[in-house]
Amino acid sequence: MLASYKEKKFWIVSGLIIILDGLITYYIPSYFNNLNYLYPMLTISLIPFILKNNLKDYYKIVFILGIIYDIFYSNIFLLNALVFLIIGRIDIKVLKLVKENIIIYLCLVILNIMIYDGIMFSLIYLTNYESITLYGYFYKVKNSIILNIIFGSLCYFIKKKKTNI
Repeated sequence: MLASYKEKKFWIVSGLIIILDGLITYYIPSYFNNLNYLYPMLTISLIPFILKNNLKDYYKIVFILGIIYDIFYSNIFLLNALVFLIIGRIDIKVLKLVKENIIIYLCLVILNIMIYDGIMFSLIYLTNYESITLYGYFYKVKNSIILNIIFGSLCYFIKKKKTNI
């Protein structure tokens, strides 16, 4: 069956967010002499805002976003898809425990960034792929928060506006 207008719009917006992730990553830091104060993780920050009533659909969407993110940015098939599922599962657990508000969603954005970077840094460390430090992890998380809090706030107000209509 053909996807509805809302589903098509969602996938177009999600695709644009994934592309924006890449554009900010590749062009902003080099433009400012490699002062990496803006680490976008917009796709990961989007996960708590796409929660649907149907958990099966939610997990499918999160998994597909992870696969698309894999294709564009990691070339390690299914790694991001599995990490996105872990993040999505944690987001669901948190949202079931607390009342939804902007603070909770922004905390989830920060938590998602910490989880994603924590898993990636752990894998890099365990495989000895690259020399990394705990300072590097905290530096990346700290510099990811600013841009993603702004993006998360925007997502929250869009979600709130859509649910009030």
